[in-house]
Amino acid sequence: MKILAVDDDPIFLGVLLPMLAALGQTDVTIANSGEAALVKLSAESFDCLLLDIQMPGMSGVQLCAHVRNLPSHRRTPIVMISSMTGKRFIDDAFAAGATDYVTKPLDPMELKARVLMIERLLQERRLTAALEKKAEQRSDAITIKVDFETPFPIPGFERGIEYLALENYLLMLGNKRMYHTAAFGISVRNAHVYFKKSAPTCFVNTMGDVASAISDAVKAEQVMIAYAGSGNFVAVLSSRLSTELPELEAMIQSGIEDFASFYTADRLPLPQVKVGGLARASFFGVFNPTNILDHAMTLAQARPEAKHKSWWSAA
Repeated sequence: MKILAVDDDPIFLGVLLPMLAALGQTDVTIANSGEAALVKLSAESFDCLLLDIQMPGMSGVQLCAHVRNLPSHRRTPIVMISSMTGKRFIDDAFAAGATDYVTKPLDPMELKARVLMIERLLQERRLTAALEKKAEQRSDAITIKVDFETPFPIPGFERGIEYLALENYLLMLGNKRMYHTAAFGISVRNAHVYFKKSAPTCFVNTMGDVASAISDAVKAEQVMIAYAGSGNFVAVLSSRLSTELPELEAMIQSGIEDFASFYTADRLPLPQVKVGGLARASFFGVFNPTNILDHAMTLAQARPEAKHKSWWSAA
C-alpha cells in the first residue's frame, strides 16, 4: 500500500514510520506541510493519506477538503491523526471528507486495526471505480456486481459520505457526546424491485436518483448522510432540523418525480421513500454509538404514519 503521511513534527514521524514498517507498510512518502503534500499529490497517486490536523499554514482539515476535490483522490482513504479530541475538530474532519480519525499518541493495535480497515476499503474501491465509470450510461448491457445489503459509495452523491466513515465519526464522539446527536433514516420502500427486476446498474442509478433528491431536500441542513445498503440512507445531525420530517419526506419524493421519464421508459415504478422518526442516544443509555444508525433505519422501515418526533421531544 502506497501511503502519504503529512505531519510537521519530525519526532512523531520518527515514531510513525517504524510502527507502519512493523505492519509491513514500508512504501511511505513524507510531507511536512499541506502545501508540500499537494505538490506530491499532483505528481503521483497514493492509496492512503495520513494527515495531521494542526500544522502551520494549511491545516489537515483544509488539506483533506482540497484532496477530496482532486478526481484521482475523491475516494482515497484519509485518516486524520491528531492530539485534538474536541467535537469541533472531529466534526470538521469528517465534514471535510475524512474516512477515520485517530488520536495521538498512537496505539500500535489501534493503528493495525486502521491499516486492516484501509486495506479492505481499497478492495472495495475496485467496485466503486466501476460504478462511477458506468453508472451514467443507464445500460442493461453493463455488467457490475452489487450486493443488495452492502453499503457502497453512490456516484455523484456529493452530500454523502461513506457508511464506514459515518460509523467512525460516531465512534469518535463516544457515548457522552452522543446525547447531543440524533439520526433519521430514509428508506426506499420498493428498492428490492429494482434489484430483482433490473440490471445492477439500474439499481445503482435508482439509488443515485434518490440521493440527488435527498441532497436537494437537505441542502440547508447540517447533516452527514450515508447510503447504508438495502435501499436505506441514514443521516446524523447534532442540531434541530429547519424542516419537519414529514415535510422533508414530501420534498424528497417530489424530487424523485423529476426522474419519472426514465422510470416510465424502463417500465419501472418510481422509488417510494419513507423518512423515519428521530433516533437519539437517550433512548438507549450506555450503548455502542453506531446503534443509533440501526435504530434510525428501523424507524424508517417500520414507523407508523404520523409518528415523527421533533428534535427535543421526549422519548
